[in-house]
Amino acid sequence: MNPEIIDSYLIILVSYQLLIFAIILYFSGISRSYSKKILAFFFIAGWFVYFALGSFFLGWLEVSTWIYYLFVPALLSVCPLFYIYVKSLTSEKFIFTLKCWFHLYPAAISLAINLLLFSILSPAQREWFLTYGFVQKSDELLLAINIYFYYLWDFLIFPVQLILYFVLIYKEIKNHHHKIREIFSNLENKKLNWLYWAAVFFVVLILFNNLLIQSDLIDHAGIRILYNIGMLLFTIFIFFSGLKQITIYDYAMLGNREDGASVEELAEKQRNRDKAKNTIIQRAAFREKNRIVNLSEEEQKNILQTTETAILSSKLFLNSELKITDLSIEVSIPRRHISQAINEQVKMNFYNFINHYRIQEAIRLMNSESSGKFSIEGIARQSGFNSRSSFYTAFKTETGLTPSSFLKDLKKAEKLL
Repeated sequence: MNPEIIDSYLIILVSYQLLIFAIILYFSGISRSYSKKILAFFFIAGWFVYFALGSFFLGWLEVSTWIYYLFVPALLSVCPLFYIYVKSLTSEKFIFTLKCWFHLYPAAISLAINLLLFSILSPAQREWFLTYGFVQKSDELLLAINIYFYYLWDFLIFPVQLILYFVLIYKEIKNHHHKIREIFSNLENKKLNWLYWAAVFFVVLILFNNLLIQSDLIDHAGIRILYNIGMLLFTIFIFFSGLKQITIYDYAMLGNREDGASVEELAEKQRNRDKAKNTIIQRAAFREKNRIVNLSEEEQKNILQTTETAILSSKLFLNSELKITDLSIEVSIPRRHISQAINEQVKMNFYNFINHYRIQEAIRLMNSESSGKFSIEGIARQSGFNSRSSFYTAFKTETGLTPSSFLKDLKKAEKLL
């Protein structure tokens, strides 16, 4: 098949895919969280950027002309929207505030300027600009001004955005990795490692896109096909990863479930309550309740003793989804105080602290007469772990041995006796 035809089919496929994915994400996020809706707008911004270029190669010059009004604003929106999406996943009680809108100011400014400058060009000038303006200079004043502003957005502001937001996203996810260990005893589906790869994939595609626009490579259908396949895979990866991604901190904030309601139902009730209250007052009260205070050594020891007593007496560690919020409710102590006591008294985070009790339970089960009835995975489940991999990692961290090696050593010792 002709490479030009394959390229055209890929452009159409990716364009439809971006819009369909945006619609699915938006409506799947309506009753649950901000995050999926923000990701939907990221896809829409990506669609404007991609289709503005794609329609040109499809020969739809008039369509490209109209879409170009939103091309630069969309280009300057994709990095901020991706960062805001990451923030919505890594922040507790995320709300789209004025700070979030601030990230979109460059896009809004570029829209106002673009509407003014591009609209005063004649139809012939617009056609020349879209055909040659990205790679050639012009002696006509209006065309020269449009080219100047395009280069300002594309070669100065956007590269700065790309570097800045990649760094911010990296720091956000790194801080998130630390924070979840202070809140959760189970890290499954909470690490967000896929966002690292998504960010790297995104940067590579953007660099590839700019290389195509600013060089003769854009005239090679095979290179364009490679780029479009990359876009196809990227959008599929982001869509399915984002669609299945849980809203992590809903789990942290809700505490124990009530009346058999699902986490999603409780999260929705909580969001409705949040909207009904004054956000500023609510956040201030939340910070006051959970602020870190300088607890004395004696206070920390008392909190730790109370916490350990509750964990052991009720065997709370057997709950694979145990959160520090649950423990806070159980002992009526602010979670930040519990966290501080654990960090400073036993030099552990909450995740390792709970896993310590789970490993002790696993060792007890291995030493029991009924240990032969259970597989290693069964022992992991009985001890409060929700996966074999997390059990192996925690067990080796605690004992220096894998569960299999520990069992072998145990059987050898029994034979010697």
